[in-house]
Amino acid sequence: MSIPSMLVLGVLFLAQVASQKTTPETSVVGYLRDSACVHRFHEVTKPLPNGCVEACVRGGSPLVILTKDQQVYHPISTEMPDSDVRVKLLPFVGKLVKITGPMFSRGGSMAIAVEHVEAVKE
Repeated sequence: MSIPSMLVLGVLFLAQVASQKTTPETSVVGYLRDSACVHRFHEVTKPLPNGCVEACVRGGSPLVILTKDQQVYHPISTEMPDSDVRVKLLPFVGKLVKITGPMFSRGGSMAIAVEHVEAVKE
């Protein structure tokens, strides 16, 4: 790779890191759910008490946050490269949670970097 190419890549990387640090922190309140049910069964907002969400999560289904106004957020880490936040979220599966961190969107998909997560009373 030539030196000009490496310089361009370096500048692009630094610009990306700088833009991530300027992303405002926000909070999202919603149910921590498995993504399969959220996308397949629109009528189900709150997890059913039949153990379905737990079974899907044990099976490896990705986790998402479903807000009361039907918005879906994908939890991501605060680090680059991204690291797994699943372990941090597992104690909250099926619960109403408040997740705080920088929010990102692209092409209609939304994500929130998990800085803090807490259960919320319904």
